[in-house]
Amino acid sequence: MENWKLEIEAQFRAWLNRLDTEETAAAQAGEERAADLYSFFEALCVLQSDVRKSTRRSHDTFLRLGETLAGFEETLTSLAQRQTEGRQQDHRRAQTERRAFLAPFAEMLERLNRLEDRLKHPPDSGLLFARRKWAAAWSSLGQGIGLLREHFAQLLRAEGVTPISTVGKPFDPTTMKAVAVEARDALPSNTVVEELAAGYYHKGDVLKFAEVKIATRKGNP
Repeated sequence: MENWKLEIEAQFRAWLNRLDTEETAAAQAGEERAADLYSFFEALCVLQSDVRKSTRRSHDTFLRLGETLAGFEETLTSLAQRQTEGRQQDHRRAQTERRAFLAPFAEMLERLNRLEDRLKHPPDSGLLFARRKWAAAWSSLGQGIGLLREHFAQLLRAEGVTPISTVGKPFDPTTMKAVAVEARDALPSNTVVEELAAGYYHKGDVLKFAEVKIATRKGNP
């Protein structure tokens, strides 16, 4: 049975008990008192009003509770968004710091590449015996520099640093710097004909721009 029905039943029984008590008191006093249906109807009206007030208060309470839960959900959603944005900002900051840290190493690798290329062409020496000895020492030094350069390149590749392909490609200002031009009618304009300094990516982002020489048509600036 629903609560409001139980409450009406309890009120009815309480009214009957009160009525019996009043009739007994009236009989002892020598008075006659019949059952007052009007007072019963009045009690029902009062009970109905109380039930309506209680229902209205319950409705208001649940309404406020719903508003509070909605506000709490919005707060949780806002906190989750802030945490996500914070993690993204931390990731971008870490990537920027990582690239700033690796940039000098990419520059060092480029210098090792240049040094290795120069060591492939030893200077002239005088006598035949001295020339052989000098060439052997030069070759040994070149091999050592080559091993060092390769080891260094492997370390950078493990960190996500890869070279930018340039020679034979169309000039790309987002990855290259044109520091020289050369007139070549056999090639389309703005084709890279020589790489003067290597460029590098770090996980898809430009770590160091490549410095290149590009082709141009004769008569064009």
